[in-house]
Amino acid sequence: MLVIGPASPALGRRIKKETEIDSVEVKSKIFPDGEIYVKLDGDVSGKHCTIVQTTYPNRHLIELFFIQDALIENGARSIKVIVPYYSYSRQDKRFEKGEAISARAIAEHISLHSDAFYSVDLHATGILDYFKIPSHNLSSMPLLAEHSELYDPDLLLSPDEGGKDRIRMAAEDIDKPWDYLEKTRIDGKTVEVKPKRMDVEGMTVVILDDIISTGGTMIEAASKLYEMGADEVHAGCTHGLFVGDSLERLKKSFDSFFCTDTIECEQSEVSVAPLLKEKILG
Repeated sequence: MLVIGPASPALGRRIKKETEIDSVEVKSKIFPDGEIYVKLDGDVSGKHCTIVQTTYPNRHLIELFFIQDALIENGARSIKVIVPYYSYSRQDKRFEKGEAISARAIAEHISLHSDAFYSVDLHATGILDYFKIPSHNLSSMPLLAEHSELYDPDLLLSPDEGGKDRIRMAAEDIDKPWDYLEKTRIDGKTVEVKPKRMDVEGMTVVILDDIISTGGTMIEAASKLYEMGADEVHAGCTHGLFVGDSLERLKKSFDSFFCTDTIECEQSEVSVAPLLKEKILG
């Protein structure tokens, strides 16, 4: 049985259509004092259950823990947890004395009431080591690469060296050249961004990343690519957070941009449902 969390209703229904298995939706509300309430809208007794629930923003993280508890309380036979976007993934280690390792704390809590865990494009795959259950990271890059073909790109780019393995995977899937942007700090306030190896004059470029949050790096990259003579610049990512006014700023900075439905929004043009289908049926 598929358990469709309140953070991922559209993705959950797409997965239901792909798998043709029974599903139960989750009702959720917030009391006047801010406490969260969840209720399974169906019978899960004796069922092998798979939860689909993104954990951003914080409300949805708490909902996930309560959904797990509700499944245990109501007799679920087993529980898989699919978190399309895993929040706090960037705090995967202690950077300064006194910090919490937030990604580990969440992993340990999820592990308490589940038998397996899946996520999509974890910012740091080392997070998987924090789980006490079998855990898996799935890549959406082949799906983003396929969508990128709509723009007939001459070049696929990563916004930084850290994403070069992802961009190489995407580029190889559609047989396109790839590169990554190199940052050089000029002074305390100025950072120069440029492709490491390639001239972009007259090209259509697609930049792909795992997360767009404020969009600052992407916007800076687009500006530099246009300055260097690119004809078109498009951007895509797995997880579109789009904090503050970043959505409007991104719209003004690119010919187009898109993301998956790991976090559901108006730019969710690529569904990860096909990626998750086999994990639910398996």
